[in-house]
Amino acid sequence: MVDPLVSVVIPTYYRNDRLREAIESVVSQTQPTELVVVDDSGEGHAKPVVDEYDLTYVALNSNVGSNPARSVGAERASGEYVQFLDDDDRLLPTKLADQVALLERTGASVVYCGMTYEDGTTILPDPAARGDVLARALEFSLSPCVTSTMLVARDALSRVLPLPDRPGGDDLGLMIDLAREHEFEYVDEALVDRAVIEDSRGKSPGLIRGRKEIIHEYDDLYDDFPPRVRANALANTDKLEARMALREQRWSLRAVRSFALACYHAPSLRTAIPLFASLFGQVGMNAMQRGYSLVR
Repeated sequence: MVDPLVSVVIPTYYRNDRLREAIESVVSQTQPTELVVVDDSGEGHAKPVVDEYDLTYVALNSNVGSNPARSVGAERASGEYVQFLDDDDRLLPTKLADQVALLERTGASVVYCGMTYEDGTTILPDPAARGDVLARALEFSLSPCVTSTMLVARDALSRVLPLPDRPGGDDLGLMIDLAREHEFEYVDEALVDRAVIEDSRGKSPGLIRGRKEIIHEYDDLYDDFPPRVRANALANTDKLEARMALREQRWSLRAVRSFALACYHAPSLRTAIPLFASLFGQVGMNAMQRGYSLVR
């Protein structure tokens, strides 16, 4: 039996130093792959790097954004499964083989895995986050399911193409669209090395705006679920905004206000404890994290 081909699509934008590492992680896969690099710089910035490899290179004429670039790459892909890989992330050698095996065994259409950040922090899937995960996707509580940790059956992906441009919410919207029709599975291992880049969308204020736009875009879908689903989405967005504020300052009134909003939207110990900790700024939040780590 011939192993299924996986198409890996890497959209890239002025990150040649990181791009080479991402490509090498694909070349090192134990699963048969084809690689498509979509250069979103508008001026062929990645060409010196991609010329070193046997891959399909698509140089766009202008900067179109991450999701439109992913869509271009997906249209050029011929594999049975598609992996979107951010240009600053890296796959562990068995990532694709392990996920293909799970998809083939279960019949699911989407599989994700855990990830490890450059600072050594590892996030693994919640044991309950499989099967019908639409409510979790709407709540923004499906981490570590992001574009780089997912592998998607081509048939499932084709039904949501082209991917809308959602700055700050690309992966969240994709998860919701896929979860509306397909079941998810996960490999309970960290098979992606995830970068922490200061200028990445995932660390920018655009991430907050993107989440709020998604809540508005899927307003009718939220109406189909109990009110707590929308409330949790709002609370998770508030908590993220608070944590981002505390990255910039040792103490932040904006962080306290955002944690208070999270308590308002979804009152519970999970929102009340961070609110209390934020009163003491970064020191309080660090103490809270240490406390969580001791009870896990």
